[in-house]
Amino acid sequence: MARALIVGGGAIGRGFLPWSFEDLPFDIYDASEALCQSMAERGGYSSFMSVEGELLEKKFCPDYASSKFGDFNLDNYDIVFIAVGPRNCANLPPALAKFGGPIFSIENDPNTVKIIKESLGIGNVYFGVPDVIASSTASPSNLAKDPLSLHTEDGVLYLEDSASVGEEIKPHLPNVQWVTQEKLSQEWDAKLFLHNTPHCIAAYLGFMWGRNYVHEGFSNSFVTRVVEGVIEELVLALKRSTKHNHDFLESYADKELRRFSNELLFDPISRVAREPLRKLAPGGRLMGALSMCLLSGVNPVHLGAGIAAALSYHDPSDRDYKSMQYLKHLEIKDFLRYFLEIMPDSLESRFVSKTHNDALQFLKLGLS
Repeated sequence: MARALIVGGGAIGRGFLPWSFEDLPFDIYDASEALCQSMAERGGYSSFMSVEGELLEKKFCPDYASSKFGDFNLDNYDIVFIAVGPRNCANLPPALAKFGGPIFSIENDPNTVKIIKESLGIGNVYFGVPDVIASSTASPSNLAKDPLSLHTEDGVLYLEDSASVGEEIKPHLPNVQWVTQEKLSQEWDAKLFLHNTPHCIAAYLGFMWGRNYVHEGFSNSFVTRVVEGVIEELVLALKRSTKHNHDFLESYADKELRRFSNELLFDPISRVAREPLRKLAPGGRLMGALSMCLLSGVNPVHLGAGIAAALSYHDPSDRDYKSMQYLKHLEIKDFLRYFLEIMPDSLESRFVSKTHNDALQFLKLGLS
């Protein structure tokens, strides 16, 4: 009997991924002993999927959940999914290297494949793109019924078809789209720049406006206009800098605002905005998008405002909070250099340094 191991019981691993399974038993490893014990005591948890304006509920019951990786016999599994967050991929349990089957990193960063391969000394790691918004929590009413419940949208999981996945597994993953590396690359660029970039900017704007959930920010027409502007800039930049199908890019972009403003998701701003330094890193969803715009001749006015909002994020519970406080004492160019290794003479540093103050004033005026 085919079986899957999910490493990471968060929004993607616990809330979304099991919806892609059909009669596929699965176990969950998570570093949180409290979470694993609670799942065992409750006999599972509820996940709620937003489909055409309604929430569908499904009770998932992992056969086993543990915070001790040594409790898992890797010989029992045919496939492993990694969903621990990009920063944690270098610290996976060393024993995972003994697994000989396909391991899929379904993180928001294709570089995690390389990180996992190098840290574990293995080669059987592949990339997957979860094109989905999966909340790390649920509505107050659903949490009252089940404190472990989560909300997710009806997304799509794209997995690399070149992986050595046994044919006995694929029938148990009916909602997975197995795609070529070329198709996966197109889906990833769209996910990164047309979804992840405006999504985190929406969260930073919502934080500045004092809201708790991403969808709440879209009751402000200014937030909507800025996010729309970011998407328009990035669609144009992708058209100019890639060979991706233009109809695909426009179709992908058209649905994004509806996804972000979905009131059924209860997606916390603290989840989407977390770790701003990672989101500001070179080549990523903010600075990578900025570089693409500047090199393709697109004036990133709204993107620049979004970057200013990211640099203003100061949630004391966030792991980057202490580092972000140095912005009070450093010039922008020095902060970018010391914390992100973005050199002062780079296009990105010069643009952000020049536009930051005006962008902040624009945001404060618009959100007032």
